[in-house]
Amino acid sequence: MAITVERIGPDDWSLLRELRLAALRDAPEAFGQRYEAAASQEDDEWRQQARAASRGDSRAWFICRDDARAVGLVMGRRRPPDDCLLFSMWVSPQARRGGAGTALVTAVEDWARKWRGNRIVLWVIAGNEAAMRFYHRLGFKLLVGGPDAESGHAYGAIAMERLIS
Repeated sequence: MAITVERIGPDDWSLLRELRLAALRDAPEAFGQRYEAAASQEDDEWRQQARAASRGDSRAWFICRDDARAVGLVMGRRRPPDDCLLFSMWVSPQARRGGAGTALVTAVEDWARKWRGNRIVLWVIAGNEAAMRFYHRLGFKLLVGGPDAESGHAYGAIAMERLIS
């Protein structure tokens, strides 16, 4: 199985929609957005999201494939001056534990490195032990204080960080 990750293209809005809706169906408790809200978005909104995330250094969606099948996605957002926020990470259940998640995190880190990002910050819903173990294996540490930790608590999430090497 060959795993590849690519940044979303400006015309990949329907794939973005398909994967995002699959993620929200699979793990509704893991995301801030609800399936119904995402499913009701107009096609033009999905087109705009894909275009905005396909270029530049303010945000990027990445799609993971194993062979020819799309199996995961993640968004990176730049928080000036040098933080990269990792959002909406999802890998299909059939592709988990096969390297797709690691490849997606690596893609976000590589993208952030291009604009001299210093660290990656993410939030995990409290109780999602599998995700926390996964991020811990990749070198992420819990944030117990500060604004990122506090903002996560408001949503029942735990903040984690990793420096970009």
